[in-house]
Amino acid sequence: MMNTDAARAIELARHLLSRANELQTPAERRQQAELDRMIAHDADKATLVEMTDQAFRTSSSSRVADQLTHVLDVQGVPRFFSPVEQAMLKGFQSFGEYLPGVAVPLVKEKMRRETANVILPAEKELLGKHLAERQSHGIVMNVNLLGEALLGEDETRVRMQRFIDALKMPEVRCLSVKISTMYSQISSLARQHTIAAVSDRLETLYRTAMREKIPGTSDGKFVYLDMEEYRDLHLTAAVLTATLARRGLDQARAGIALQAYIPDSHRVLVDLIAWSRQRVARGARPLTVRLVKGANMEMERVEASIAGFAQAPYRTKMETDANFKRMLRRLIDGAADGSVRVGVASHNVFDVALAIHWAESAGVSDAVQIEMLEGMANHQRRAISEHGETMLLYAPACRQEEFINAIGYLIRRLDENTGKENFLRHAYHLRVDSPEFTHLAQGFEQSLAMMDDVGDGPQRTQDRRQTPRQPSVADRWENFVNEPDTDWSLVHNGQWIADVLNHWSRQCDEHATCVGDEHRQTEAPSAASTWRVSHDPSRPGVVSCRYQAASLDQVMSVVERAEADTSGWKTMPTSERHEVLRTVAQLLRERRGDLIGSMVLDAGKIVMEADPEIS
Repeated sequence: MMNTDAARAIELARHLLSRANELQTPAERRQQAELDRMIAHDADKATLVEMTDQAFRTSSSSRVADQLTHVLDVQGVPRFFSPVEQAMLKGFQSFGEYLPGVAVPLVKEKMRRETANVILPAEKELLGKHLAERQSHGIVMNVNLLGEALLGEDETRVRMQRFIDALKMPEVRCLSVKISTMYSQISSLARQHTIAAVSDRLETLYRTAMREKIPGTSDGKFVYLDMEEYRDLHLTAAVLTATLARRGLDQARAGIALQAYIPDSHRVLVDLIAWSRQRVARGARPLTVRLVKGANMEMERVEASIAGFAQAPYRTKMETDANFKRMLRRLIDGAADGSVRVGVASHNVFDVALAIHWAESAGVSDAVQIEMLEGMANHQRRAISEHGETMLLYAPACRQEEFINAIGYLIRRLDENTGKENFLRHAYHLRVDSPEFTHLAQGFEQSLAMMDDVGDGPQRTQDRRQTPRQPSVADRWENFVNEPDTDWSLVHNGQWIADVLNHWSRQCDEHATCVGDEHRQTEAPSAASTWRVSHDPSRPGVVSCRYQAASLDQVMSVVERAEADTSGWKTMPTSERHEVLRTVAQLLRERRGDLIGSMVLDAGKIVMEADPEIS
């Protein structure tokens, strides 16, 4: 029998979807037709990704023309383009490289126009005009200035000034930032330093937002901390709470995004609700939590694969959906006692309907807002707004000369819109009570039923404090698995290496390691001896190691022993060699900390360089 909450949510979803279909415009139907054609051919989608990437990678028109022509020659003109667009691309394929200064700007401008509904211009006048127009229709925008990668503190200062300038614009009411856009030297290893440095800059944004009132109100502006990568999850939450605990920020309007596809997010949410409850008890504003499914799955998979880690997000979409509902339930309960405010960021009409139902049942509709992406499934957004829900649109913005920063966002959106399990793939043509609607409703009901059972323990459990287990032998040599590097996103691994470095920083001067003949290691080196010293590159004059230089006779003796093969290594069976090497490998695993410590002390290596060398 269907759960009551599921039944009511599905009925509301049916109503919202029916109204959305009535509100859908011809232009939106054309957009869906193009999306359907794209889904039909994976190769065409790959071609579009390559074309978009290459078009803005360089400012050289001849280079762009060369690369686009090559892509079209090898992969052909994508079939989802209209006949006119296909003809234009074939013309570019034939003549673009002869007139790159004319053809390439036209191609780039075409791409910018095609993405204008999802990427806003960040130039002040253009952005202000768009935001004002949206606000005239009762729509509040959350502006995200694209471009996360920082190459130094000079770029950081430029980015911070842009944030401050944006908050001073009358039209900007809400701004999203990431910790990676406020500090170029973020490090999980230097955790406390990173938290302090980023908190100083976030505090500046909060104080600016509090001073710059929303026109016609006494409210300051809102600053969201976005979440991007798993490695930043705990760091971002720590920065948020550390900053808001500072004097004078009790009334700052602040929020954080949490990704439901990461199991760990549930425990972080529980802690943040408890923290916000204490904050509210002393008269401060409640924290807002934006709940999202997650939008960086492919990046998480690639990075985990390269480093040898387990995938941080859930393995299945069903688990993600279940965790989303569990976290939503926690948030609604937190809103009911005034501890938090809630942002439900989803285009899934069933999840939106569930949030509306739960908020109405708990009497907290005023504390819950629906958050959607600018330019995505606008007909559904209009139906939800018409129902009376508070709506916030996430609006990425980019300057024309920096459009390369928009590419990553566009590719994520393209992947999201065409993913087999993603709701946005169905959003434009979904009809009430169709087989597709029934299938999606059943999946929604199933995930709701399992929300209390899905695990919330981290998928990545590496712990360097524990004695490492020796992996089992691969069944075939082709199945060799690389040794995983240290997962610095896990807080306890950062604590482990801090203890290691603290120990090794004291292994110097009279306590320095000695390397040489055993009977000489206890002798005090004399000026005439063959003992020499090495120094810590970071502490001039500090002795990091004493070692005995080998004589020519000693070198030759070693060579002769190797040639004579007194150990029998040359004739040793492969299976026995294998056991010896496995034993050595296990010793390296167990002594990773000491190996890192000695490399830092004696060679001036940084931990991030030393760790993968050991792997």
